[in-house]
Amino acid sequence: MNISKKVYRKSVLIIVLTAVLVAFLQGNSYTAVAGGADRLPQITIFFAVTALFLIYFVKSFISGKLSTEAKLLWIVFFGTVYRAFYVLFNDIWTLQNDGGIFTGYGTPDINNGHIGYIEYIYKFFHLPDMNPYEHFGYYHPPLHHIIEAVWLTVQRFIGVNEALAFENLQVPTFIYSALCMVVMLHILEECRVSSRALGAGMLLFAFHPRMMVLAGSVNNDILALLLLLTTIWRTLVWIRDKSYKNIVLIALSLGFGMISKLNTAICAFSIALVFLCYLIWCIRDGNLIELKNCILEYIVFGVIVIPLGLSYIIRNLILFGEKPGIPSPALIPSESVMYTGSYSVWSIIGIPGITELHVEFPFHPISAASIHNSWVILFQTGLFAEAFPAEMGDYLLAFAQIAYVASIITALITSVVFFVRYASLFRKEGSKLHTTFVLFTYIFMIISYSLFVFKYPYTCSADFRYMTASLVFTSLGFVAVQEGFDSKIGCIFKSITNAAMTLTLVCSAIVYTFWDLQ
Repeated sequence: MNISKKVYRKSVLIIVLTAVLVAFLQGNSYTAVAGGADRLPQITIFFAVTALFLIYFVKSFISGKLSTEAKLLWIVFFGTVYRAFYVLFNDIWTLQNDGGIFTGYGTPDINNGHIGYIEYIYKFFHLPDMNPYEHFGYYHPPLHHIIEAVWLTVQRFIGVNEALAFENLQVPTFIYSALCMVVMLHILEECRVSSRALGAGMLLFAFHPRMMVLAGSVNNDILALLLLLTTIWRTLVWIRDKSYKNIVLIALSLGFGMISKLNTAICAFSIALVFLCYLIWCIRDGNLIELKNCILEYIVFGVIVIPLGLSYIIRNLILFGEKPGIPSPALIPSESVMYTGSYSVWSIIGIPGITELHVEFPFHPISAASIHNSWVILFQTGLFAEAFPAEMGDYLLAFAQIAYVASIITALITSVVFFVRYASLFRKEGSKLHTTFVLFTYIFMIISYSLFVFKYPYTCSADFRYMTASLVFTSLGFVAVQEGFDSKIGCIFKSITNAAMTLTLVCSAIVYTFWDLQ
């Protein structure tokens, strides 16, 4: 289905207007939870307004008046509101990864973590002039931190209290997380998803709990994810239309992705594979004009992406003699409870048994002695990040358990269907480059994740944030379920998958809504 440009423009407008509202509510002490405002009345008002919109949507949906494009806009709207709820009622210290601290503009302190990194650029107006590998978090490429530092400066210029300005570090990440929905819609369009399945393909990026948590994060994960998704989208466009414009856009999205977080480069492997396949086909076909254009496009790609993507690595090599990677001071010693290096390969990356899933309390305990299987940690952190709410009540725990089991069922079914669907597409002429890119991007991502947990053998290395882009392929698998099962048995299979997906998203939303209100 061809989606009109109005849908994309309206989606971006919804996101921007909501972001402005969030920034205003968090930027003054009267309404900011971090500023001391009462949380309960705000939650009540928020739910009341959301309920009115929901009632209107349900009424329109039942009446059959909603077009496919209108439904997509509603999904973007509710996905954006969902994120706004989390950002407004959770501060920058909640469910963060390597967040760090700040002490403010008037202090000479150099603080660690992503917040400290942002504060450094905000206070001193330049990148770290000392070895960034000597301060935790500073070894990350600086794009996200520069943007956040500029945002802090803008807020301080218009008179926002500094503490609230730091709380508003969530606004750019909120925008990135919401824009992931828009980019995913582009990906679905490039994958020629039918109109009846577009909404289904949007669900995970609209309502997955980790997308919500990343919206309120202060680190560079969500910007890197957005740029990785953009790289996937623009590569799919290039496969359809091999123009210089599209090759430049791939290079820019990949290059900027690499200077937000280096693991964005995982997409470079599948891009290189597609480039190689196309080059071979050009040589085989003997079309000299097409071959010349192909080589020139690759040169343009390299001229842009290599200096841009590797700029921070080259800077650190020249100035400090440091190679890329996680520096040794940031690594956790083998005596740490998170260290997994003493466990067997199978116990870390093998298929876990039923008892190893720990359905009774599906939260990540950090300790490797408790849980060291990467797939178990992946599912636990995928839903609830690295939280371990030991005091959670029985009723809410039941919802968490249901969401956890349902998420495993959903992931298994959609992953199998995805691989079967895309493996079968290899036989179709005209779609081999597209299929190769989509299929091998997921394969390389799984391989990269598996290698990462051994290169850095700690339970935190298995966190879902290193595999969040896998939601693209889970979504494509879910779309394939909607489009490919019309028999009676197929309808039962589809119903099971849809029920599992619904339980995952609804039950996890309930857990987050009432987590701190017990």
